[in-house]
Amino acid sequence: MRVTVVGRLDTETLIEWNGALRASCVEDRVGVWWPSDETVLAQFADPLPGRRRWALVHRAEDGSLAGAADVSAGPGEPAEVTIGVLPAHRRRGIGTVLWEAARELLADEAPSVVQSETWSQAGVAFAECCGLAVGNSELRMLRSAVAPAPDRHAAADVEIVTWTGAVPDDLMHDWVRLNTRMREDVPIGELTRRVTSLDAEWVRAHEKRMTDQGWILVRAMARLAGEGVGYTVLFVAADGDEIVVQDDTFVERAHRGRGIAGLLKSENLRQLSALPASAAARWVQTTTAVDNHPMLALNRAIGFEVADRSYALEGRFAVS
Repeated sequence: MRVTVVGRLDTETLIEWNGALRASCVEDRVGVWWPSDETVLAQFADPLPGRRRWALVHRAEDGSLAGAADVSAGPGEPAEVTIGVLPAHRRRGIGTVLWEAARELLADEAPSVVQSETWSQAGVAFAECCGLAVGNSELRMLRSAVAPAPDRHAAADVEIVTWTGAVPDDLMHDWVRLNTRMREDVPIGELTRRVTSLDAEWVRAHEKRMTDQGWILVRAMARLAGEGVGYTVLFVAADGDEIVVQDDTFVERAHRGRGIAGLLKSENLRQLSALPASAAARWVQTTTAVDNHPMLALNRAIGFEVADRSYALEGRFAVS
């Protein structure tokens, strides 16, 4: 059994690698977003600062791809390992071989913990055999992209500002503050929380990276007395895709229970109909922690339905 690391500029093999992960992780699931080949190539050409990433492929004796792994790590942060084995090659130990190859790659990084994600009970069982345990679980939910945006209401003093693309300069201070608080507050179960230091420079670099990867950022911010108190983000593929990704939605604790999150989401959904790149979209996809009951209730109220469930696992990484 042979595992190799794909060079970050080996576009042909990276596309093959992405296809193998897609096929192994998306099978039998409806309306699943997966990174396009163009997005993956852009990610490897311009990696996240301070974080290393490896694409591993396992080839069968005839040279065809049997499995793949996505491995990344950064100083002081959990490592991430995602493994996919194509259906025709399962139960032959390929996942274990890829896991051991990932451990060898990460030996010099010496991460304290490793995290992985799966969408199947078989994947959970495999990760548990590798010493990981479920730390959080999320429901993936879908809403028709062509359904009208729902009418939602909040207190009369709430102002919603919407835009597409870069954060306006006059909203940057609030955007950084709210994003920082979201990362401190979002439910992640028993997983190790990552510490991200945000500032305006980080936001601009992130926006450029997302644009280079082919995304249009569709955003809304709620303001009270001129101060930002919440925000939401949609990712739309610039070249058209059937999936629009609903990313963060956050409202500061002191202002929850006033209908702000629902108003943010509904107003942001209205922007989609005016965005040519969304014309091919069939679904809006979002994920919500199973214990985040207020957000689950809101998502259902605005038309999202549960499609399936994912599991995030974590364990101590005993690097040999």
